[in-house]
Amino acid sequence: MSRNEKSVILHHGVFKKPLSINNAIFMITGMTIGAGILGIPYVVAQIGLLPGILYIAVLGTIMLFFNLMIGEIVLRTKESFQLPGLVGKYLGKPAKILMSIVVVLGGLGTLLAYIIGEGQALAALLGGIPMWWSVVFWAIGSVLVWRGLQTIKTAEKIFSIIVIGIILGLSFSILPQLQTTNLVYFNFSNILIPFGVILFALNVSPSIAEAHALLPDDPEKFRKALILGTMIPIAVYILFALAVVGVMGKDVTQIATIGLSQKFGSVVGLLGNLFAVLAMGTGFMGLGVALKQSLIWDWKVSTFSSTLFVILVPLTLFMVGFNNFITILGVVGGLFMGIEVILMVLVYWKAKKAGDLPVAHDGLRYAGLFTALILTVFTIATVASIL
Repeated sequence: MSRNEKSVILHHGVFKKPLSINNAIFMITGMTIGAGILGIPYVVAQIGLLPGILYIAVLGTIMLFFNLMIGEIVLRTKESFQLPGLVGKYLGKPAKILMSIVVVLGGLGTLLAYIIGEGQALAALLGGIPMWWSVVFWAIGSVLVWRGLQTIKTAEKIFSIIVIGIILGLSFSILPQLQTTNLVYFNFSNILIPFGVILFALNVSPSIAEAHALLPDDPEKFRKALILGTMIPIAVYILFALAVVGVMGKDVTQIATIGLSQKFGSVVGLLGNLFAVLAMGTGFMGLGVALKQSLIWDWKVSTFSSTLFVILVPLTLFMVGFNNFITILGVVGGLFMGIEVILMVLVYWKAKKAGDLPVAHDGLRYAGLFTALILTVFTIATVASIL
């Protein structure tokens, strides 16, 4: 095969350029760091900074292993599927229907959260009415979702680098003002509150199939991209929570950057709200395409109909009054993700026995132990979300 022939891969009937490992890392990172990070300081402040950081670290480790489980499922499967398709292949059509409902409702809820958050962040940044800024953001994001993956992959990489840079700069700039009294505050009566929001912020499962589908046939690079793409957001979340809650304590606002701008003035407000705009914009683009691809790949819905569905339903929900940012994050992260995770764990064990393709190693170590931890954590999160 010539170099020119290697420069493209066949993906769902279309020849496209493959992603490098860096592109894959930033696709995963960019889709992870979105609206969820803006709610993390608020929920961490509800229980205390140190237990909140422990929450992020423990749930992050569990989500890393869960992501590796999905990665192995994808590696063992010959066809290209999103999560509902994988569930249908290994668990049957009823399970596929359930997973489709969960993915669609969770995805639409997440897109709705991005629309809400963007409106508030843009209004804080530029002035004006949040509702109208939400509509403006929706219009721009919808065009990019319509254009598809090849259009957004470069934007995701650039936005991810900028977002991470702003978070690091913002966090390190306010850390010197950390109050020691904020380190020793605990409120275990709120122990269940952070579950849904933190799990929401760590969720990246829809992008895993995308990252694998557009990478060259190199399982080791794919696993490395998956590990780094998961670990970078965990480190960023811990630093951001430490800085914001360490400085503001219980005064953190639901969208953290708005409270920072109120406390520290225009420069911090500019950086904070710019970061919020870019982070949610990147997440909206990545998730919108992944949700659209799920309908196209797994249910053979036309590109036009799937795109129209993905971009119009969240706007409709927003216009009829669904606009509580933290509540939406908690429901999506706790309830919908809980069902999703249980189904994907079952798929993992079935794929180990019935997968199409062998993998280059014996599978994940301590899979049984982590399966028990994953199911326990997400059962608690689902119950907490319902309560």
